[in-house]
Amino acid sequence: MIDTKPLIDQQDIAVTFNTYFSSIIDKISINNINNKTDRHNAPTFHHYLEQNYTYPPPPLVIKTFSTKEITSIIKSLKTKNSYCFDEISTKVLKINVTYVCSPLTYICNKSILARKFPDRMKFSTVKPIYKKGDKTNPANYRPISLLTSFSKVFENALYTRLTDHFNTYKLLVANQFGFRKGITTEDAIFKLTNEILTALNSKTMDGGIFCDLEKEFDSINHDILLSKLPY
Repeated sequence: MIDTKPLIDQQDIAVTFNTYFSSIIDKISINNINNKTDRHNAPTFHHYLEQNYTYPPPPLVIKTFSTKEITSIIKSLKTKNSYCFDEISTKVLKINVTYVCSPLTYICNKSILARKFPDRMKFSTVKPIYKKGDKTNPANYRPISLLTSFSKVFENALYTRLTDHFNTYKLLVANQFGFRKGITTEDAIFKLTNEILTALNSKTMDGGIFCDLEKEFDSINHDILLSKLPY
């Protein structure tokens, strides 16, 4: 809805959603800039990371992939009929794994050597999913990005290399429960309740800080995420 007038044309609706979703992060960033204190003398994130290591870990070297690895990753994907702009679903990809595994392995390896994620794999189809409240308000919709099946394969391949590196050199703290194989949210809940019960039994004080980050995945600082440590 624009100026209390309901939108009927599909193009106008798409433009309205696109304008809202693409501008919401700018508004959050402006609010953060206006509210933040002077941090010129505050330690950088590099400082905190370096304090955790007596000896810096070796640099990450991503090895190329074999067709066997890529085939295994394709077969491990969830079978879905949904697809992105290329109209290739994971179901279609898995059916044709014998024919696509070799060229896809070549593309992944070329991307690693070039140190560049293919631009076409960055494209996605964004669909607004209604949450609750007034259906004419774009703020009551959540954007869902449908990625290409090929990008999912490449991302999973890189994920295996990264996790192997992190686990080999123990770069993740014990309290990192998200995005780790064999560790679930139930483990985090168990640790939290155990800490509280232990404090109650020993009659000591226990506290916790809970943060609810607005649009956390969209507003992440990419300069920090993609930057290299100085060693």
